[in-house]
Amino acid sequence: MSKVDDTFDFANSLVMEWGQDAVFIRRTGSTYNQATGKVEQTETRTDVKIVISSLDITELTGLYQANDVKIVIDPVQLNYIYITEQDYFEVPKGTGKEIMKVIDPKTYRGDNPVGYVIIARPQ
Repeated sequence: MSKVDDTFDFANSLVMEWGQDAVFIRRTGSTYNQATGKVEQTETRTDVKIVISSLDITELTGLYQANDVKIVIDPVQLNYIYITEQDYFEVPKGTGKEIMKVIDPKTYRGDNPVGYVIIARPQ
């Protein structure tokens, strides 16, 4: 472990103290089904803790909508995978769940990230 791991491991402590339960769904292996005309993907579900915060639509770069949110997650929970725009989160809401589609995933520190900050859009 390097000094940067000790100094900047913000995601772990933040998520453990303030996080809420959610499910991360990773989509992989796109194949086209000729019979149905649909693209099918394998989904892997992982229980995680995340911190959801509001997003100022003038923040960062890109075009964001007023209901977009920022999600912070500790990369250890996902075994340091690269999150893509195909992935999404299921977050408990009331008696059901809310789908939050990843629209802008960011990692901090490359191959062995210390944190993910993800812009997601409730569906």
